[in-house]
Amino acid sequence: MTRAIILAFLLPLAADAQIGQLALFAMNGSTEVPIGGALDMGKVATGDTVSVRIRLRNTGAGTLNITRFSSDGAQFRFEAPSVPFPIAPGKVQDVLLSVSASTPARYSANLQVTSDVNTIGVMAIATVVVGPLLTVFPVCTGSDGPPPSIDFGSVQSGQLRLCNFYLKNPSAQEMTIATFQVTGSGFQISTGPKAPFKIAAGDTTAFVVTFTPNAAGLFTGALAIETRTYALKGAAFDTPLSKPLLEFDSGPVQSAQQRRLTMRLPAAATAAASGSIFLAFLPDTTLVTDDPAVVFLATGTRSLPFSISKGSTQISINGQTSALFQTGTSVGRIRFTISGITTDGDATTLLTIPASPVSLDTATATRRTGNLDIQLTGFDNTYSAGAMTFTFFDTSGQTLQPGTISADFTQDFRAFFTKTQAGSMFQVRVSFPVTGDTSGIGSVDVQLTNSAGVKLQHLIFQ
Repeated sequence: MTRAIILAFLLPLAADAQIGQLALFAMNGSTEVPIGGALDMGKVATGDTVSVRIRLRNTGAGTLNITRFSSDGAQFRFEAPSVPFPIAPGKVQDVLLSVSASTPARYSANLQVTSDVNTIGVMAIATVVVGPLLTVFPVCTGSDGPPPSIDFGSVQSGQLRLCNFYLKNPSAQEMTIATFQVTGSGFQISTGPKAPFKIAAGDTTAFVVTFTPNAAGLFTGALAIETRTYALKGAAFDTPLSKPLLEFDSGPVQSAQQRRLTMRLPAAATAAASGSIFLAFLPDTTLVTDDPAVVFLATGTRSLPFSISKGSTQISINGQTSALFQTGTSVGRIRFTISGITTDGDATTLLTIPASPVSLDTATATRRTGNLDIQLTGFDNTYSAGAMTFTFFDTSGQTLQPGTISADFTQDFRAFFTKTQAGSMFQVRVSFPVTGDTSGIGSVDVQLTNSAGVKLQHLIFQ
């Protein structure tokens, strides 16, 4: 009876226990390779450091705590967080195991990773050898790292850049090179020995690696020579296109126009390309900073995409052979720039909008009881209008007294232009009070003056 009671208490305790369990893996890229009793770190060149990423995984159901890393070999060392540290169930912690030595020999060490649940021991082995010495000749540059690398610089796409190398055996014994290869798009060994090959003591052998990129971009690769792997890198740029020509339809350029832009290359494109064409307005007056009416008509914006096919000279703008744009109502320059492609010159083009006398879109003269109204709409691209004169005539064409009437609305115009910031469009109504019958007044000459000249408009009263 007593025995049955003891079991009844022990069974629930066993069911509630949560125990962690430590397991070690060597990482091959992102793949976990279980570590058994030994870990061979391969060949290491004297003076180099080789590292293996070790993954600590908790395969149990409870949290475990890593309490110690140890090695009885001075050539081996762990790079790990400060202990103690926990690993939750199913979680991992990566550490680095590195080996380095200056004297050729076969090295080994007993490694231990200790947790509060279990301890794992591993025999680490590394063979340190005298490695070949690599000399890199211009135009490439080399670095011993870490990591060791070779830079091929910047090359035009489709063109070849070659780098010359010497590989020397610095030891007193013949050296066998079993690993000798290049990987990576655009890189290859063009001349040199085929692996495996031997280099006599103190002797050298020459070889050439080429870099031929097939497109613009950054390229990486690797040169593996026995105990050492060199990172290869190079950059490629597209062949510059000839400077695009920006051309406009014929005729004098003025404000308030719709003009046509075409783009072409003076020579056929060596590759397909695409980019954007931008326009901006640079006013010649300080009253405004821009003219928002200067836009491409297709989108009402100031940029359009363009493209060109390999072998063609015609540049397509927004999918069309040309693009319409508005010149606005301001004196100044429209600047066209491009982006997105490399060219052998600056394609920036300026289109000058000259100053012009006031332009009227509509002009009316009407009679009201006791008033004569003159209403004008138009634009003044110089932003300098103000001086106006009015000369009235009877129905037979005779000048009515007092003759020419002058007025200066300069300040009114300036205040209006400064406030609107929307180009130089304006609407003006001038009223003249009249005593008596207005039916005998037949017409009026209105003269508007700005810095570019005089605009004279003859109006018949309605």
